[in-house]
Amino acid sequence: MHRIALLALSLAACGAPPAAATPAPASETFVDAQTGERVPFEAMVAQLQDARVVYVGERHDDAADHAVQLRVARALAGDDLALGFEMFQRPYQSALDAYVAEEIDEPELLARTEWETRWGFDFGLYRDLVRLGRETGAPLVALNAPRELTRRVAREGLDALDEETRAGLPELDLEAADHRAMFDAAMTGHPGMDDAMRDRFYAAQVIWDETMAESVARWLDGRGGRVIVFAGVMHVRRPAIPARAARRGAAPYAIVLPVTADELAESRAHADFLVVR
Repeated sequence: MHRIALLALSLAACGAPPAAATPAPASETFVDAQTGERVPFEAMVAQLQDARVVYVGERHDDAADHAVQLRVARALAGDDLALGFEMFQRPYQSALDAYVAEEIDEPELLARTEWETRWGFDFGLYRDLVRLGRETGAPLVALNAPRELTRRVAREGLDALDEETRAGLPELDLEAADHRAMFDAAMTGHPGMDDAMRDRFYAAQVIWDETMAESVARWLDGRGGRVIVFAGVMHVRRPAIPARAARRGAAPYAIVLPVTADELAESRAHADFLVVR
């Protein structure tokens, strides 16, 4: 299931009950999105080394996607690497810091970040990615906006926010035609949505993507090194977080996007490498 508009599917894909995890298949194919040719994993990683930000997408309940994320993260592990997560919201950064510093254990991390209510997917799918930070000392970065904020905008619109909350928002580009077209295409399967509701959902989506983009850029500001971003496939497509983070100076970047064979052709413009099953 793709979390694309907060409240869609149950007023948001985010609020829908997580599906059972999809077992990882035996293998996958890596494709250079520019040429359409297959590439070995090692050749892909060699090209990813040139990026300051590497976005590795996921279908949240797909174990195979998480296995690829872990494989990429381990291949790029080294000094000055940070791991950024859509799954954790920015107000809970201190819990991630405490976990990496071995001041709290996993149950306490999940309790302090309110994992079950704010994300809800099986933590077992993410455990090895989170542990990698603790094992290597790589900071774990909470990227996402508070759920309360995006849900309120999806239900009531930006005008419902008070002045202080509006002032705390990241810079929002609500006029990006390629991003809006991608969003509208994803929402075509949701009947009963009028134009006003669609605009509210889109504003929430932009807050979501701009907040994560701002988080990435803030982390890199004044630092060397690299951030690997783990987020849903709609968030790591080029017009979403990557272009918005690049607008803030978080570049160069590279995108590794999991797709099905049927999605291969239309996905080439949105990524640098495709993981095809």
